[in-house]
Amino acid sequence: MSAGARDRPYARLQLLSNFLLFLFGGLLFWGFFGKWDRFPWGGVLLHGLEGGLVGAVCDWFAVWKTYRAVETESETIAEEIGKWVSSDLVNEEKLREYMDRILDDPEQIAALSTLLQENLGGSERIGKALDLVWEKVEEDIVRYLTNFRFSGADQEILKDLSRRKEILGTVRFLVGEALVKAADQEDFKDRIDRITRSLSFLAKPLVWLLDPQKRIREFGAGLKEDQEFDSEEDTVLFEIFSLFSDCADLYIGSWNDLPESKKEEAVRSLTDFGKDQLNRMLTDLIALHVEDIKKMENLREYGPIRSVLEFLRERTNASVSRYLGEQVARGLKRLEPRQFRINLEAKTRRVLEKIRINGSLLGFVSGCGIGLLDFLF
Repeated sequence: MSAGARDRPYARLQLLSNFLLFLFGGLLFWGFFGKWDRFPWGGVLLHGLEGGLVGAVCDWFAVWKTYRAVETESETIAEEIGKWVSSDLVNEEKLREYMDRILDDPEQIAALSTLLQENLGGSERIGKALDLVWEKVEEDIVRYLTNFRFSGADQEILKDLSRRKEILGTVRFLVGEALVKAADQEDFKDRIDRITRSLSFLAKPLVWLLDPQKRIREFGAGLKEDQEFDSEEDTVLFEIFSLFSDCADLYIGSWNDLPESKKEEAVRSLTDFGKDQLNRMLTDLIALHVEDIKKMENLREYGPIRSVLEFLRERTNASVSRYLGEQVARGLKRLEPRQFRINLEAKTRRVLEKIRINGSLLGFVSGCGIGLLDFLF
Protein backbone atom coordinates (compact mmCIF):
# COMPACT_ATOMS: atom_id res chain seq x y z
CA MET A 1 0.00 0.00 0.00
CA SER A 2 1.37 3.45 -0.91
CA ALA A 3 2.09 6.17 1.65
CA GLY A 4 -0.86 8.18 0.34
CA ALA A 5 -3.24 5.25 0.80
CA ARG A 6 -2.00 4.76 4.36
CA ASP A 7 -2.58 8.46 5.07
CA ARG A 8 -6.05 8.22 3.49
CA PRO A 9 -7.61 4.90 4.55
CA TYR A 10 -10.65 5.71 2.43
CA ALA A 11 -8.58 6.03 -0.78
CA ARG A 12 -9.78 2.79 -2.42
CA LEU A 13 -13.43 3.50 -1.73
CA GLN A 14 -12.97 7.05 -3.02
CA LEU A 15 -11.40 5.67 -6.20
CA LEU A 16 -14.36 3.33 -6.73
CA SER A 17 -16.99 6.04 -6.12
CA ASN A 18 -15.18 8.45 -8.50
CA PHE A 19 -14.92 5.67 -11.06
CA LEU A 20 -18.69 5.16 -10.95
CA LEU A 21 -19.26 8.90 -11.39
CA PHE A 22 -17.05 9.07 -14.51
CA LEU A 23 -18.36 5.73 -15.79
CA PHE A 24 -21.98 6.82 -15.67
CA GLY A 25 -21.11 10.24 -17.12
CA GLY A 26 -19.03 8.75 -19.93
CA LEU A 27 -21.61 6.12 -20.86
CA LEU A 28 -24.42 8.70 -20.77
CA PHE A 29 -22.45 11.02 -23.06
CA TRP A 30 -21.78 8.09 -25.40
CA GLY A 31 -25.45 7.05 -25.27
CA PHE A 32 -26.75 10.51 -26.19
CA PHE A 33 -24.46 10.90 -29.17
CA GLY A 34 -24.84 7.25 -30.13
CA LYS A 35 -28.65 7.61 -30.09
CA TRP A 36 -29.19 4.56 -27.91
CA ASP A 37 -32.77 5.67 -27.43
CA ARG A 38 -33.52 4.21 -30.87
CA PHE A 39 -33.46 0.83 -29.17
CA PRO A 40 -35.85 -0.30 -26.42
CA TRP A 41 -33.01 -1.32 -24.15
CA GLY A 42 -31.22 1.95 -24.94
CA GLY A 43 -33.96 4.12 -23.44
CA VAL A 44 -34.00 2.04 -20.27
CA LEU A 45 -30.21 2.19 -19.97
CA LEU A 46 -30.08 5.94 -20.60
CA HIS A 47 -32.60 6.53 -17.79
CA GLY A 48 -30.47 4.35 -15.53
CA LEU A 49 -27.27 6.23 -16.44
CA GLU A 50 -29.00 9.55 -15.82
CA GLY A 51 -30.13 8.39 -12.39
CA GLY A 52 -26.69 7.01 -11.56
CA LEU A 53 -24.94 10.21 -12.67
CA VAL A 54 -27.32 12.45 -10.72
CA GLY A 55 -26.88 10.32 -7.61
CA ALA A 56 -23.08 10.26 -7.98
CA VAL A 57 -22.81 14.02 -8.56
CA CYS A 58 -25.15 14.93 -5.68
CA ASP A 59 -23.40 12.62 -3.24
CA TRP A 60 -19.96 13.86 -4.36
CA PHE A 61 -21.03 17.46 -3.81
CA ALA A 62 -22.55 16.64 -0.41
CA VAL A 63 -19.39 14.92 0.82
CA TRP A 64 -17.11 17.67 -0.55
CA LYS A 65 -19.28 20.38 1.01
CA THR A 66 -19.34 18.55 4.34
CA TYR A 67 -15.58 18.44 4.72
CA ARG A 68 -15.20 21.93 3.30
CA ALA A 69 -17.52 23.16 6.06
CA VAL A 70 -15.48 21.19 8.60
CA GLU A 71 -12.38 23.12 7.52
CA THR A 72 -13.98 26.59 7.33
CA GLU A 73 -16.06 26.19 10.51
CA SER A 74 -13.57 24.16 12.54
CA GLU A 75 -13.89 26.22 15.75
CA THR A 76 -17.69 26.08 15.74
CA ILE A 77 -17.65 22.33 15.09
CA ALA A 78 -15.06 21.79 17.82
CA GLU A 79 -17.27 23.73 20.26
CA GLU A 80 -20.33 21.69 19.32
CA ILE A 81 -18.42 18.40 19.63
CA GLY A 82 -17.34 19.44 23.12
CA LYS A 83 -20.95 20.22 24.08
CA TRP A 84 -22.07 16.88 22.65
CA VAL A 85 -19.44 15.03 24.64
CA SER A 86 -20.37 16.74 27.90
CA SER A 87 -24.14 16.48 27.43
CA ASP A 88 -24.50 13.00 25.93
CA LEU A 89 -21.33 10.91 26.09
CA VAL A 90 -19.88 11.75 29.52
CA ASN A 91 -22.65 13.46 31.42
CA GLU A 92 -22.71 12.86 35.16
CA GLU A 93 -25.30 10.07 35.01
CA LYS A 94 -23.34 8.14 32.39
CA LEU A 95 -20.07 8.57 34.30
CA ARG A 96 -21.64 7.25 37.49
CA GLU A 97 -23.29 4.42 35.59
CA TYR A 98 -19.96 3.53 33.99
CA MET A 99 -18.18 3.44 37.36
CA ASP A 100 -20.94 1.28 38.85
CA ARG A 101 -20.67 -1.06 35.87
CA ILE A 102 -16.92 -1.37 36.42
CA LEU A 103 -17.47 -2.29 40.07
CA ASP A 104 -20.34 -4.76 39.54
CA ASP A 105 -19.56 -6.44 36.23
CA PRO A 106 -17.90 -9.87 36.81
CA GLU A 107 -16.14 -9.53 33.46
CA GLN A 108 -14.15 -6.57 34.76
CA ILE A 109 -12.56 -8.48 37.63
CA ALA A 110 -12.03 -11.50 35.37
CA ALA A 111 -10.15 -9.29 32.90
CA LEU A 112 -8.12 -7.72 35.71
CA SER A 113 -7.30 -11.12 37.17
CA THR A 114 -6.16 -12.40 33.76
CA LEU A 115 -4.05 -9.30 33.20
CA LEU A 116 -2.39 -9.60 36.62
CA GLN A 117 -1.77 -13.30 36.14
CA GLU A 118 -0.14 -12.72 32.75
CA ASN A 119 2.12 -9.90 33.94
CA LEU A 120 2.50 -10.44 37.70
CA GLY A 121 1.92 -14.16 38.13
CA GLY A 122 4.39 -15.39 40.73
CA SER A 123 6.94 -13.65 42.94
CA GLU A 124 9.65 -13.77 40.28
CA ARG A 125 7.59 -11.78 37.75
CA ILE A 126 6.53 -9.27 40.39
CA GLY A 127 10.16 -8.77 41.44
CA LYS A 128 11.24 -8.20 37.83
CA ALA A 129 8.43 -5.70 37.27
CA LEU A 130 9.42 -3.78 40.41
CA ASP A 131 13.07 -3.82 39.31
CA LEU A 132 12.06 -2.27 35.98
CA VAL A 133 10.13 0.47 37.77
CA TRP A 134 13.06 1.11 40.11
CA GLU A 135 15.52 1.35 37.20
CA LYS A 136 13.43 4.14 35.69
CA VAL A 137 13.29 6.26 38.86
CA GLU A 138 16.53 5.34 40.69
CA GLU A 139 18.78 8.00 39.17
CA ASP A 140 16.16 10.72 39.71
CA ILE A 141 15.79 9.71 43.37
CA VAL A 142 19.57 9.62 43.92
CA ARG A 143 20.00 13.01 42.22
CA TYR A 144 17.20 14.58 44.26
CA LEU A 145 18.39 13.25 47.62
CA THR A 146 22.03 14.11 46.89
CA ASN A 147 21.14 17.72 46.08
CA PHE A 148 18.62 18.07 48.91
CA ARG A 149 19.53 20.60 51.60
CA PHE A 150 17.74 21.01 54.91
CA SER A 151 16.59 24.61 55.33
CA GLY A 152 16.19 26.40 58.63
CA ALA A 153 12.45 25.75 58.48
CA ASP A 154 13.08 22.02 57.94
CA GLN A 155 15.33 21.88 60.99
CA GLU A 156 12.74 23.68 63.10
CA ILE A 157 10.16 21.11 62.02
CA LEU A 158 12.55 18.29 62.93
CA LYS A 159 13.18 19.89 66.31
CA ASP A 160 9.45 20.20 66.98
CA LEU A 161 8.87 16.63 65.88
CA SER A 162 11.64 15.27 68.11
CA ARG A 163 10.09 17.00 71.12
CA ARG A 164 6.54 15.85 70.59
CA LYS A 165 5.38 13.53 73.32
CA GLU A 166 3.96 10.92 70.94
CA ILE A 167 7.12 10.76 68.80
CA LEU A 168 9.44 10.80 71.81
CA GLY A 169 7.44 7.93 73.30
CA THR A 170 7.83 5.93 70.10
CA VAL A 171 11.56 6.64 69.98
CA ARG A 172 11.90 5.60 73.63
CA PHE A 173 10.11 2.33 72.95
CA LEU A 174 12.21 1.52 69.89
CA VAL A 175 15.50 2.37 71.62
CA GLY A 176 14.44 0.39 74.66
CA GLU A 177 13.52 -2.64 72.56
CA ALA A 178 16.88 -2.41 70.79
CA LEU A 179 18.80 -2.21 74.08
CA VAL A 180 16.96 -5.20 75.56
CA LYS A 181 17.65 -7.29 72.48
CA ALA A 182 21.28 -6.17 72.36
CA ALA A 183 21.82 -7.10 76.01
CA ASP A 184 20.41 -10.57 75.34
CA GLN A 185 22.84 -11.27 72.50
CA GLU A 186 25.22 -14.14 73.18
CA ASP A 187 28.32 -12.09 72.34
CA PHE A 188 27.34 -9.12 74.54
CA LYS A 189 29.70 -10.10 77.37
CA ASP A 190 32.54 -10.58 74.90
CA ARG A 191 31.97 -7.06 73.63
CA ILE A 192 32.01 -5.63 77.16
CA ASP A 193 35.24 -7.54 77.89
CA ARG A 194 36.90 -6.06 74.83
CA ILE A 195 35.88 -2.59 76.00
CA THR A 196 37.17 -3.07 79.57
CA ARG A 197 40.56 -4.44 78.50
CA SER A 198 41.83 -0.94 77.87
CA LEU A 199 40.69 0.26 81.32
CA SER A 200 42.98 0.52 84.34
CA PHE A 201 43.31 -2.25 86.90
CA LEU A 202 41.22 -0.27 89.40
CA ALA A 203 38.45 0.59 86.93
CA LYS A 204 37.80 -2.96 85.82
CA PRO A 205 36.27 -4.12 89.16
CA LEU A 206 33.92 -1.11 89.10
CA VAL A 207 32.66 -2.14 85.66
CA TRP A 208 32.11 -5.71 86.86
CA LEU A 209 30.18 -4.42 89.89
CA LEU A 210 27.95 -2.28 87.69
CA ASP A 211 27.06 -5.39 85.61
CA PRO A 212 26.56 -3.51 82.29
CA GLN A 213 24.49 -6.29 80.74
CA LYS A 214 21.91 -6.20 83.53
CA ARG A 215 21.96 -2.41 83.75
CA ILE A 216 21.40 -1.89 79.99
CA ARG A 217 18.63 -4.50 79.92
CA GLU A 218 16.87 -2.79 82.84
CA PHE A 219 17.35 0.64 81.28
CA GLY A 220 15.94 -0.58 77.96
CA ALA A 221 12.92 -2.09 79.71
CA GLY A 222 12.40 1.19 81.55
CA LEU A 223 12.43 3.14 78.26
CA LYS A 224 9.85 0.78 76.80
CA GLU A 225 7.57 1.16 79.83
CA ASP A 226 8.03 4.97 79.88
CA GLN A 227 9.07 4.90 83.54
CA GLU A 228 10.87 7.62 85.50
CA PHE A 229 14.51 6.98 86.44
CA ASP A 230 15.62 7.68 90.02
CA SER A 231 19.04 6.05 90.33
CA GLU A 232 22.09 8.09 89.39
CA GLU A 233 23.30 5.56 86.82
CA ASP A 234 19.94 5.39 85.06
CA THR A 235 19.65 9.16 85.13
CA VAL A 236 22.98 9.51 83.33
CA LEU A 237 21.92 7.02 80.67
CA PHE A 238 18.60 8.80 80.24
CA GLU A 239 20.30 12.17 79.90
CA ILE A 240 22.49 10.75 77.12
CA PHE A 241 19.39 9.41 75.38
CA SER A 242 17.58 12.75 75.82
CA LEU A 243 20.58 14.63 74.45
CA PHE A 244 20.54 12.64 71.26
CA SER A 245 16.76 13.01 70.97
CA ASP A 246 16.83 16.77 71.53
CA CYS A 247 19.67 17.25 69.04
CA ALA A 248 18.06 15.16 66.28
CA ASP A 249 17.59 18.25 64.15
CA LEU A 250 21.30 19.07 64.45
CA TYR A 251 22.76 15.76 63.37
CA ILE A 252 20.15 15.35 60.65
CA GLY A 253 20.76 18.91 59.51
CA SER A 254 24.53 18.27 59.35
CA TRP A 255 23.75 16.52 56.06
CA ASN A 256 24.13 19.95 54.44
CA ASP A 257 27.83 20.06 55.35
CA LEU A 258 28.77 16.74 53.70
CA PRO A 259 30.71 16.86 50.41
CA GLU A 260 28.68 15.97 47.32
CA SER A 261 30.65 12.76 46.78
CA LYS A 262 29.93 11.60 50.34
CA LYS A 263 26.26 12.45 49.97
CA GLU A 264 25.94 10.47 46.75
CA GLU A 265 27.82 7.53 48.27
CA ALA A 266 25.53 7.55 51.31
CA VAL A 267 22.38 7.89 49.21
CA ARG A 268 23.36 5.05 46.87
CA SER A 269 24.17 2.82 49.81
CA LEU A 270 20.85 3.65 51.44
CA THR A 271 18.83 3.20 48.24
CA ASP A 272 20.53 -0.11 47.43
CA PHE A 273 19.62 -1.42 50.86
CA GLY A 274 16.12 0.09 50.81
CA LYS A 275 15.41 -1.17 47.28
CA ASP A 276 15.93 -4.80 48.28
CA GLN A 277 13.80 -4.47 51.41
CA LEU A 278 11.07 -2.50 49.64
CA ASN A 279 11.09 -4.94 46.72
CA ARG A 280 10.64 -7.87 49.08
CA MET A 281 7.78 -6.24 50.99
CA LEU A 282 5.98 -5.05 47.86
CA THR A 283 6.40 -8.43 46.19
CA ASP A 284 4.70 -10.17 49.13
CA LEU A 285 1.98 -7.50 49.25
CA ILE A 286 1.24 -7.60 45.51
CA ALA A 287 1.24 -11.41 45.44
CA LEU A 288 -1.27 -11.41 48.30
CA HIS A 289 -3.55 -8.96 46.46
CA VAL A 290 -3.32 -10.94 43.22
CA GLU A 291 -4.45 -14.08 45.03
CA ASP A 292 -7.28 -12.21 46.76
CA ILE A 293 -8.55 -10.79 43.45
CA LYS A 294 -8.82 -14.29 41.98
CA LYS A 295 -11.35 -15.23 44.68
CA MET A 296 -13.62 -12.19 44.22
CA GLU A 297 -16.78 -12.01 42.13
CA ASN A 298 -16.54 -8.31 41.25
CA LEU A 299 -14.36 -5.27 41.86
CA ARG A 300 -16.72 -3.90 44.50
CA GLU A 301 -15.34 -6.57 46.83
CA TYR A 302 -11.81 -5.23 46.31
CA GLY A 303 -11.31 -2.40 48.77
CA PRO A 304 -8.65 -0.23 47.07
CA ILE A 305 -10.43 0.03 43.70
CA ARG A 306 -13.86 0.34 45.33
CA SER A 307 -12.64 3.22 47.52
CA VAL A 308 -11.14 5.09 44.57
CA LEU A 309 -14.16 4.68 42.29
CA GLU A 310 -16.69 5.46 45.02
CA PHE A 311 -14.67 8.58 45.90
CA LEU A 312 -14.76 9.65 42.24
CA ARG A 313 -18.45 8.75 41.93
CA GLU A 314 -19.43 10.95 44.88
CA ARG A 315 -17.59 13.89 43.37
CA THR A 316 -18.87 13.46 39.83
CA ASN A 317 -21.29 16.23 38.92
CA ALA A 318 -22.25 18.46 36.01
CA SER A 319 -19.05 20.48 36.36
CA VAL A 320 -16.96 17.36 35.69
CA SER A 321 -18.87 16.62 32.46
CA ARG A 322 -18.63 20.25 31.43
CA TYR A 323 -14.89 20.28 32.12
CA LEU A 324 -14.35 17.16 29.99
CA GLY A 325 -16.34 18.65 27.14
CA GLU A 326 -14.36 21.91 27.36
CA GLN A 327 -11.08 20.01 27.26
CA VAL A 328 -12.19 18.07 24.17
CA ALA A 329 -13.21 21.31 22.44
CA ARG A 330 -9.98 23.03 23.46
CA GLY A 331 -7.89 20.15 22.15
CA LEU A 332 -9.71 20.23 18.80
CA LYS A 333 -9.33 24.00 18.51
CA ARG A 334 -5.56 23.69 18.83
CA LEU A 335 -5.48 21.92 15.46
CA GLU A 336 -5.09 23.95 12.30
CA PRO A 337 -8.36 23.96 10.28
CA ARG A 338 -6.73 21.93 7.50
CA GLN A 339 -5.32 19.38 9.95
CA PHE A 340 -8.66 19.22 11.77
CA ARG A 341 -10.33 18.34 8.46
CA ILE A 342 -7.68 15.74 7.57
CA ASN A 343 -7.98 14.04 10.97
CA LEU A 344 -11.78 13.94 10.88
CA GLU A 345 -11.80 12.83 7.24
CA ALA A 346 -9.41 9.96 7.97
CA LYS A 347 -11.77 8.65 10.66
CA THR A 348 -15.16 9.18 8.97
CA ARG A 349 -14.87 9.39 5.18
CA ARG A 350 -14.90 5.62 4.62
CA VAL A 351 -18.54 5.64 5.66
CA LEU A 352 -19.40 8.57 3.41
CA GLU A 353 -17.61 7.03 0.42
CA LYS A 354 -19.73 3.90 0.89
CA ILE A 355 -22.79 6.16 0.85
CA ARG A 356 -21.54 7.70 -2.43
CA ILE A 357 -21.16 4.24 -3.97
CA ASN A 358 -24.59 3.13 -2.76
CA GLY A 359 -26.15 6.40 -3.96
CA SER A 360 -24.66 6.01 -7.43
CA LEU A 361 -25.81 2.40 -7.76
CA LEU A 362 -29.22 3.17 -6.28
CA GLY A 363 -29.64 6.07 -8.75
CA PHE A 364 -28.71 3.76 -11.63
CA VAL A 365 -31.15 1.05 -10.52
CA SER A 366 -33.93 3.61 -9.88
CA GLY A 367 -33.33 5.22 -13.29
CA CYS A 368 -33.49 1.85 -15.00
CA GLY A 369 -36.76 1.17 -13.21
CA ILE A 370 -38.21 4.48 -14.39
CA GLY A 371 -36.96 3.81 -17.91
CA LEU A 372 -38.58 0.39 -17.89
CA LEU A 373 -41.88 1.84 -16.73
CA ASP A 374 -41.68 4.52 -19.44
CA PHE A 375 -41.10 1.83 -22.03
CA LEU A 376 -43.94 -0.36 -20.81
CA PHE A 377 -46.57 2.33 -20.31
